Amino acid sequence: MNADLYNIPDLRIYLYTTTIAGGVLLWIIEGLNPCFFQQKHRGLHAKLNLSMAGLNLLILLPSGILMAFMLDWSRNAWHGIGMLTLPPVAEAILIILLIDLWMYVWHRLNHESAFLWRFHSVHHSDATLDVTTSWRFHYMEILLSELLRLPLFMLMGAGIEHLLLYSLLMTPVIEFQHSNVSIPPAMDRLARLIIPSPMMHRLHHSRLRSEHDSNYGSMLSVWDRIFGSFRMRENLDDLRLGLDHESDSDKQRLIALLLRPFRP
Repeated sequence: MNADLYNIPDLRIYLYTTTIAGGVLLWIIEGLNPCFFQQKHRGLHAKLNLSMAGLNLLILLPSGILMAFMLDWSRNAWHGIGMLTLPPVAEAILIILLIDLWMYVWHRLNHESAFLWRFHSVHHSDATLDVTTSWRFHYMEILLSELLRLPLFMLMGAGIEHLLLYSLLMTPVIEFQHSNVSIPPAMDRLARLIIPSPMMHRLHHSRLRSEHDSNYGSMLSVWDRIFGSFRMRENLDDLRLGLDHESDSDKQRLIALLLRPFRP
């Protein structure tokens, strides 16, 4: 596969299209068939989360351009996994699995490090979990993630096409697991054999630390099973989402959320 950014417009178009179309479709479905309850002020909730997502694009867009050129440059000096001389498909699968493993590790670190949790907790303070929550992250978490993963991907020998392909596969899963769509329990059990299902991820957003410190997987659920962080209970009727003292309405405003990690 050619790593030249300008030779892979189709992947970029598919990524943008599936992200927007998938998000809109799930937002409509969860309004018609919600899992928990019929949410009030869905438009205002979406506006807040999309505002944070819009700010993050100011980091992600230039970072994506920089990453494309850095990965292209680094592969000429260091082939990484390319030194195994695998067929292109096998190489892509291995790199995508390693990227997903890194996403698991990074997510877990965000819970286990007090410093990183200050930023990641902004995502968890959303007590009205829906598909728009999948785009709600503090800009410092996005910035730190971009800074850390670039040298790691360079070490892997990954190309921008691998990262785009991973994003294309992972994004619908992230949107689905955050959504408030009601699905049959049997379908959820089947889904979580492969991906983090909505019930898995709802437990991850529990106010109980013993529950939200679990189910870290992004695209695949296998990492939680391998590393002992898988947790599930079938009845979520008493599940309380968000964070104590951080999910109050006066703290769920854009400026308050942006400043929250810097409070004592």
